[in-house]
Amino acid sequence: MIRVLSYFLYYWFAKHLPRSYELGLIGRLSQKIRYLICRGLIINKGYFRIEREADFGGGRNVFIDKFGGIGENARFIGEGKIFIGKHVMMGPDVMIITNDHKIQAEGFDGYIINDVNIDDYAWIGARSIILKGVKIGKYAIVGAGSVVTHDVGDYEIVAGNPAKFIKKRK
Repeated sequence: MIRVLSYFLYYWFAKHLPRSYELGLIGRLSQKIRYLICRGLIINKGYFRIEREADFGGGRNVFIDKFGGIGENARFIGEGKIFIGKHVMMGPDVMIITNDHKIQAEGFDGYIINDVNIDDYAWIGARSIILKGVKIGKYAIVGAGSVVTHDVGDYEIVAGNPAKFIKKRK
């Protein structure tokens, strides 16, 4: 019952509140309201941030660790699990897709489902797309607008479409 109430409160009300970083006290209060409501939806291990207009379905497949964050207008699509580690930063308009059609099937019937794991202290740039089965390592950076189709190692910086290795963080 709490999940259903949280779902309706978030999608009908809290999702549309101001950004956490604008309007001073009103923005901070909006962030707290989103957090309190989403605790009933997302499996979490402590305080986390959700910016306005984020869409993560029912939240049943989203696991978020302490101080992780979901950016503004983020979209989580599919039935696979999404694990977000500690202190993960996510820019606006990030898409995480955990499903893909079976391309060999007639009429593309059915789905291939795979989880996405974003490890601790990773930074996902604005408008990035992360596809099914990807693991993003600790302290990794995904450049804005990247399409991540393969794993990103710890401390790696990737960017582009498809995302390619740029360099290691120091």
